Amino acid sequence: MKKIAKLFVIFLIFKCLFELGANAQIDDILLDFDKIKSKAKATFKKKEPSPKPKMVETVQEWKQEAQNIPLEDREIKEEKQEIDSKKFHVPELKYTFEAYNYPHGKRELNLEELRKNIFYMPYLVADNGCRYVAYPYYYYSPDSNQISSNFYVEKLDTSKTKTKRILDYRHKQKERIPVIEAGTKEIYPNLFNGLTLVDWSADSKKLLIKEKIGSTFGGIYKTYLYIHFLESDIRSGYTIKLDDFDEAIKNYFLDWENRQIIKYRYDIEPLGFSSKDDNVIFALCYVYDKDGNKIFLGTWAYDCIKRETSLISKTKFTPFVSINGLILKHSYN
Repeated sequence: MKKIAKLFVIFLIFKCLFELGANAQIDDILLDFDKIKSKAKATFKKKEPSPKPKMVETVQEWKQEAQNIPLEDREIKEEKQEIDSKKFHVPELKYTFEAYNYPHGKRELNLEELRKNIFYMPYLVADNGCRYVAYPYYYYSPDSNQISSNFYVEKLDTSKTKTKRILDYRHKQKERIPVIEAGTKEIYPNLFNGLTLVDWSADSKKLLIKEKIGSTFGGIYKTYLYIHFLESDIRSGYTIKLDDFDEAIKNYFLDWENRQIIKYRYDIEPLGFSSKDDNVIFALCYVYDKDGNKIFLGTWAYDCIKRETSLISKTKFTPFVSINGLILKHSYN
């Protein structure tokens, strides 16, 4: 039957060629027919089934497969979008370090993507020697419309270059223990607890951190300050909340000016560490009137070792503040 079918096909081909007035040679036609036939066979060739993964056969093999791989030994694969260099010109990516605390105390976070992504880790801030890194981690709870945060201080891999230390750092590579937790252990509708680094000290042994508390609808109504003291063993570090600094400011206005600023919405704006003394921080204090206008209440200093508060100036005097923290920025220039 196959030979008959083949002859019939050849007959049809000859018939068509003669009707069209073609002068093709018979050998060429048969050769083309064989090529077509071989291609058809290759097209409809059955695919060989992929080999099945080998199943474990002994208890020892099962234990080997089931063992938990430590986080630091796991390979974290990151999907990178490949760009066709033939179609697009891709300039060389360059990295530079930029001063973090400039202008003093003005560094804020952009949380626009937080509600969409649920989690958000902003830029990493290294100390001036790039031996440690500090950063907050933000969380959003859609059920309660609540924003909370944790703050972390971790060591960097000093065997690498300073740029690679930052680029290769992975928050999820190890189990991280926050030095401050803000709102992550409570559920309160529309509550905002946002932690942000103000700056490192020049000796890389202290960090000034601020926590803004407010409403996701009504805005910020209070700022708390913290000092984290770093030890050689990073897990032995400790944090103090500067409640006495806040109380000293309130008591000053009550005792010396007979004003109860606690009845008003007031705020503290930390500037950073003194350039002359790593144990002293500077901050500005404001109170808001009924129209929401800021009224300046002086420049203040706080010694975190002596736990002493001082009024530096009642005018907008800007003291000498050090700039220590570093962030890695990339550019195509």
